[in-house]
Amino acid sequence: MDTDLQERRQQTNEAILLFSQYAQRLYGEGREAYLAIEAGRSSLSITPRIDSDDSRGINNMVIFCFALTLAVLAHRHGRGPDFLIHDSHLYDGVDERQIAKAFALAVEVTEEERMQYIVTINTDILGVAAQRGFDPEPYIRSPRLTDHEDGGLFGFRFKAVGKA
Repeated sequence: MDTDLQERRQQTNEAILLFSQYAQRLYGEGREAYLAIEAGRSSLSITPRIDSDDSRGINNMVIFCFALTLAVLAHRHGRGPDFLIHDSHLYDGVDERQIAKAFALAVEVTEEERMQYIVTINTDILGVAAQRGFDPEPYIRSPRLTDHEDGGLFGFRFKAVGKA
């Protein structure tokens, strides 16, 4: 495995650099970020890290940066799709500034790489991002789901079935 990693040094260095760049875009150059790729005893060990107090929000942004890194590399090298999808749970506990920066980074990177970033997100989180300088309007796609009486999925309302 060590030999294989040495032979793939160019690819691993590309991943390490991208991860670090993405993390520093979210948190600034004052916070160390790294992606360690090492041969373990019986498997490959990949450790993405952003120095922090190990809060849930920062850990979620580690996942965001790692996923973005992998998606970009897979797409660049013809080994993956041209999109990345996240659910709103990824943004739970994340600081408002980093939410706005993550959305802006996703837009910039995916436009540069000719990819798409798809996120299912609640409007309150979009509002937070908008307050921090990210304009979500150009990126919102239909359908917009709501909790209102006339809301639903593709025009359908689902009734709860169960015991009364």
